[in-house]
Amino acid sequence: MIEFQQVFGNRNKRQYGLLSNLLYNMRASYAFDKKLFFFQILPIIPAIIAAFLGTLIPSEVVRSLQNQWNISKMVCYICVLVFIMFLCNMISKGMMVYISRYSTNLYNYYSQKCFHKMMQLDYDLLEGEEEQKLIGNAWQAMRTRYNFTNACEAVPACITSMFSVVLYGILIGRQSLILILLMIFSVASSMWLLSFARKKHSEYHVNLSRYAKEAAYISRQAVESSAGKDIRIYRMADWFIKKYDEALDNMDSIFSSIHNWYFLRSLSDALIGFIIDSFAWGYLIYQLIEGNLNTAEFVFYLGLISGFSAYLETFIRLAMNLTPLSVQISYIREFLDLQNHWGNLQEHEHINSDIPFTIELRNVSYIYPGNEEPTISHINMKISSGEKIALLGLNGAGKTTLVKLICGFYQPTEGEILVNGKNISSYDREKYYNCISVLFQDTTLLPVSLDMNLTGHKPEEIDRNRLDWALNLAGFKSKYDSLTQKGDSFLIREVNDNSIDFSGGEKQKLLFARALYKKSGLLILDEPTAALDPIAENDLYQSFNDATEGRTSIYISHRLSSTRFCDRIFLLEHGHIIEEGTHASLMSKVTRYSQLFDIQSKYYKEEEEKARLSRIMGDIYKEDETRKEEIFHE
Repeated sequence: MIEFQQVFGNRNKRQYGLLSNLLYNMRASYAFDKKLFFFQILPIIPAIIAAFLGTLIPSEVVRSLQNQWNISKMVCYICVLVFIMFLCNMISKGMMVYISRYSTNLYNYYSQKCFHKMMQLDYDLLEGEEEQKLIGNAWQAMRTRYNFTNACEAVPACITSMFSVVLYGILIGRQSLILILLMIFSVASSMWLLSFARKKHSEYHVNLSRYAKEAAYISRQAVESSAGKDIRIYRMADWFIKKYDEALDNMDSIFSSIHNWYFLRSLSDALIGFIIDSFAWGYLIYQLIEGNLNTAEFVFYLGLISGFSAYLETFIRLAMNLTPLSVQISYIREFLDLQNHWGNLQEHEHINSDIPFTIELRNVSYIYPGNEEPTISHINMKISSGEKIALLGLNGAGKTTLVKLICGFYQPTEGEILVNGKNISSYDREKYYNCISVLFQDTTLLPVSLDMNLTGHKPEEIDRNRLDWALNLAGFKSKYDSLTQKGDSFLIREVNDNSIDFSGGEKQKLLFARALYKKSGLLILDEPTAALDPIAENDLYQSFNDATEGRTSIYISHRLSSTRFCDRIFLLEHGHIIEEGTHASLMSKVTRYSQLFDIQSKYYKEEEEKARLSRIMGDIYKEDETRKEEIFHE
C-alpha cells in the first residue's frame, strides 16, 4: 500500500469500497474474457481439497501404520489420496496459469474504456483542476498493469485461504479453543507489526520523496543539453555533484531508518511465533502423553495448526495487498463516471452545416474554475448570417475564451449563447462541431499523411477540387506541389523516419487550408498570422476575404491591420466589449481602436520596409550570383 501511495498519493475519501472494486474488476474480466472470469472462481474447490489432503496424508500414513495395514493396502490408499491431491493441484494450477497469462491483458480493456471516455469528454472537463487530477490519476493507474494480474490471482487465493481458515478453525476448535485464539493472536500481532512498520515507512517517505525529487532533478539537468551549456560556462559541475551526493546520502539515511523498523518487526514477529509455536507443540505433546490424542491425530493437528496460521496470514496479507488495486480501480471508476455537461438531452435540434450561422450572445460571462474574477463579463453581441466580424484586443482581453464559448467547449457561467435562435446545448454536440471550422492558436499536426492532416479523410474520400481551392487560398499550394510525395508525405519526425517538417509560417498556412477545406457554416480564425511576416499576413487577409464569402466568420487577433476586411469590429478589454463598429466609423473619431491602430500601423510600416529591403537585397544577391555563373561559363 505504501508503494502505491507513493505514486498516487493518499486518498482521504474513497467513493468505492474494496469489495465493490473487486466485484467491478470481476465484471470487467467477464466483459473482457469470460474464461478469465470463471477461472477466478473454479480453482477454489480443487485448491481447498488439495490443501486439506496435503495436511491429511501424513496423519493417514501414521494411522495406517498404527492399524497395521498390509503394505499393498497402505500404498494403494496413500496413492489414491496423492493422486487426488495431484489432480486437484493440476486443475487449480492450470487455471491459475491461464489467469497469470491473460489477466495482464485486462489492462487493455481498462485502457480502451478510458481512452474512449477521454475522446468523448467535454472540453472544459479536460481543463478543470479537479478533473485534471482525476484524469492524471486514472492514467497513472493504468500504468501499474501488474496490479490487474495480482488482483485476478489474489481473488481465488484469498477465497481459498478464507475457506481453509474456517475449515481448519472448526477442526482445531473441536480439540481446543485456546489453540485457535493463540493462532489468531500470533497472526494478528504479525500483521499489526507489519502495519506499524509500514506506517513508519509512510512517515519517513515525506522526506524521502523530497530528496528523491532533488536527485531526479539534478540527474535530469545533467543530461539536458540546454542545461549543459550553463553548467559548463558558469562552472556549476562541482556544485551539482555536491548537491547530488548530499541528496543520495540523505536518502540512504532514511532508507536505513525504514529498514530498521522492518527488521524490528521481523525480530518481534519471530519471537512471538516461537512462543506461540512452543505452546502449541507443548499442548499437543501433553495431550499425546495423557492419551487424549493418538499419534495419527497428533500429526494431523500439527498440520492443522501450521495450515491455519499460514492460511490466516495469507488471507490478511492478500486483503491488505488488494488495497492498492482498490485505489486504482476507484480512480478509474470515478474517471469513467464523469458526466458531460453537453448531450444530456433526449432529443436535439437539427442544425445544417452548410447554412451560415446566426450567433447571439446574451449577457454572457465566464469565470475559470479557481478564479474569482470573470475572464469575460456580460458580453452582448449578435452576428448575422454570412457576416464577417473581427474580435480584437490585447493579450488577455478574453478573445480566445469567447471563441471557446462559441464553439461550445465551455458553458457560460452566466447568460446564454444562441445559434440560429437555439441554445447551442440543444444541438447534438458532434453535429454542432461538424458545422464549425476553427484555426486555433495552439494546434496539432498528426503523424499521418499530409492529406490526412488537411482533410481528415482517406485518399479515396478526398474532394480534390475542394482541396486545391483550399490550398490556393491558404497560399500553401506551391509548397504542397514542391513535395516529392505531395499529399502522401508523412509528418512528425518523432514517429515517422521519412517525414517532412515545415516552418512556422508554412504550418500556419497548412492549418488555414485545413480550416478552409471543411467548408463549414462558421469559420473562426484565432490569431492565424502569429507566425507570418507582414507580407504573408497581408496575403492571408486577401485570402480570408475570398474564403469567407457567404459564410459567417470570426477573426480573432490583437493585430488591428486585419480589420479592414471585416464587416464589423468588436474591441475587447479586460473581458468587456468597449467599442463596436466598422473600421471607418471607429477611425473617424478618437477611439481606443484608432489609438491602437495608429500605434500598430507605425510598427507595421517599419516591418514592411524591412521585408521590402530584404527582398531587394535578396534579388541583388541572386542577380550577382547569376552574373558570376555567366562570366564563369564564358
